[in-house]
Amino acid sequence: MKSKFLHFSITIISILALVSCQEEAEPSLPSPTIENVEIGLNNNEIGVIGRDFHLNADILAGELIEEVQVQITPQDGKSYEGFWDFELTWEEYNGTKNANLHKHFDIPDDAVEGIYDFFIIVTDQNGTSTEEKRSVTINSPENLPIDSQ
Repeated sequence: MKSKFLHFSITIISILALVSCQEEAEPSLPSPTIENVEIGLNNNEIGVIGRDFHLNADILAGELIEEVQVQITPQDGKSYEGFWDFELTWEEYNGTKNANLHKHFDIPDDAVEGIYDFFIIVTDQNGTSTEEKRSVTINSPENLPIDSQ
């Protein structure tokens, strides 16, 4: 009787160990990558209120791209003359495996000077996302050390 109980116990423990190992062995979903990032004219990470802003990056999806987004948000611990943040979303890359994100957009006239967090966020159709964070300085044209225009 003891040997049957021992054999039954070993069988149950083996099954439980096998099930728990199978749950841990689930593959992780591949995440998108963001490389070769250029932010601002000549990659200077400076934006000028009311003027064109350059962005370039190479994106590779883990599966397929769902959307690409840019967010400019105030940095924690910094003070600004007023509140300003900015967001753009591009869905034109939806369904592609890779893309060269080359965009030009204007820094709005209501932007507030200061140093901001600049995020590029790529969301994949498999539910994963990747973000690249940089620091960008937003200036009024009259406060630029050298105005290229």
